[in-house]
Formats: sequence, C-alpha cells, structure tokens
Amino acid sequence: MQRLKVFIWVLVVLCAWLSAPAFAQFKLPGNIPSMEVNKIAKDLYTFRWGPYRSMFMVTKDGVILTDPISVAAAKVYRAEIRKVTKKPVKYVVYSHSHWDHALGGKIFKDEGAEFVAQKKCAQNIAETPHPDLIPPDITFENQYSVELGGKKLDLFYFGPSHDNCLIVMIPRPEKMMLLVDVANPPDDGFGMPFNAMLPDTHIYNMIPFLQAVEDLAKREGITTAIGGHISISRKDGKIIADPPTGRISVVEDKRKMWEFVTTAAKAEWDKGTYAEDIPIKIDMTQFEKLKGYKKEDMVLMLRRFGSYFATGR
Repeated sequence: MQRLKVFIWVLVVLCAWLSAPAFAQFKLPGNIPSMEVNKIAKDLYTFRWGPYRSMFMVTKDGVILTDPISVAAAKVYRAEIRKVTKKPVKYVVYSHSHWDHALGGKIFKDEGAEFVAQKKCAQNIAETPHPDLIPPDITFENQYSVELGGKKLDLFYFGPSHDNCLIVMIPRPEKMMLLVDVANPPDDGFGMPFNAMLPDTHIYNMIPFLQAVEDLAKREGITTAIGGHISISRKDGKIIADPPTGRISVVEDKRKMWEFVTTAAKAEWDKGTYAEDIPIKIDMTQFEKLKGYKKEDMVLMLRRFGSYFATGR
C-alpha cells in the first residue's frame, strides 16, 4: 500500500513536470537528486534528468547516446559524459519523436554527431518542427545497428505504440533492453498508463507491439530492462529512486494489463453498448487490482477504448 501511495504521488508530480514550459525545473520527493548517472555495465551508463532517463555507450572511437531530453538536460548530459570519457559523441539515437525526450540535440550535432531514428520519426519532425529538435541523418524501417568502436546498439521497430515511431534498443554485448514509455521497471507493468486519455498511444497495436518485444527478449536472452523514466519507492521510511534496471518480465506484465482492459471493454462493446456508455455499464471494481488505479482515470481510458471500437482503430 505504501508503494502504491508513492506511485500515485509520483504520477501527480510527473503531471506537473510535463505541464511545465521547458521541462527544466523540477523537484523530486525526499532527497532524490535531480540528476544522476549510473554505470549499469562495462562502458554502459544511464543519465537521468528529473523523471527522464537516457543511456550512453562508450567505445574506443567515441560515444553513442540516446535521447538528449531537452536543451538544459543536454548541456548537463554532455558534461557528465566528459567525466567518463573525452571521446566525442558520434551518434545520437532517438527512442521516438516526442518532444519531452527528443529536444536539445544541437550541442551534440555541433560536435559532429549523426542522428538516428525510425523513419516515421523523421516524418513527424518534418511535419511538426521545433527549433530545438534536430532531424535525423540516418533513418531505418524495422531494424538497424549503430556500430562504433567494436560495439553495437541494435534498434528494433514493431509498429505504432506509444508514438508511431518508438523503438526498443539492445546495447551489445549486454543482455539488456532499453524501454522508453511503454513499460518501466521494476514493477509498473500491471498498472495504469501515465496519461489515462491515451492521446499519444496507438492502442490498436499495443498488444502486438509488446508481444513482439517479449519475443525479441526471449530470442536474444534478454534478462534486464532499462527504464526510460525514474521509478520511486519507499524503503525504511524513506522515499528513494529505484535502480535504472529491473526485470524484463515488466514487458509481459504490461501486455497483460492491455489485454485485461481491452478484453473487459470489448465484452461490453459486444453486448451492443454504445461507445460512450462503456464506462457507465462496465463493472469498474475489476480494475482495482491495477497499480495506480483511479476510477476517474479508468473512465477516461474506457472512453478512449469505446472510440477505438467504434472507429476500428
């Protein structure tokens, strides 16, 4: 129960961060630092800026990094990398095109870095440009490997999910996978999504997407998930930041959450219930087992599912 209360509290704080104009000012609960670098494997690190987390890989020929986050974050990100290595940043990889992860890359572009993204991200950036958003130099369809200095960052795309171009990444040779926004270790899997209105989520493909990620993890022997956001819990009466890594089964848990909600909503739709009446007719108590459950948020989710069934997408 304490962990659930902290989870709900953090969601409220995250909402405040996300509504701030520049995503630059934030105050974390307890004594959690606003910025943090963690070494998670040989030559592999995570960088956290407030609630956001990216990853960087050091090679003998330079650095591969993900998601600059923002202009303010990128300046600190670059300074922290310099504490680890003096080698230049050679590649910046976008996990997806949402501005709260992808802004601020100019500092890396100025030192000669090439930017990599799934090709739909390039289209998104072209259609909705931002002065602090660098278009990708390299795009790909379903799979791509960024290779540098004897190391690789393998990128995989399985269709629309929490954006129409979000990818998952495997830093070789580690048995780890970076997940951004679709599932966050250690245990948010069977829980409510961050924004119950799902404005940025392609719900028709969430189950196939997560199943494909699960299958990839099994094929590749992936055991560890790297979270794209902070996770907070309480230990010995103190609020703490969880480690940046956790069990890969969080992906399976998230898939089961989507299946649970989809099945419940579809059952009501199949009875002939009007889309807008699904939240009224459905038994809401069944959702109380979801982490972070709030009835008002579930009403919003079910309205979104009703629209999905009514339109077929």
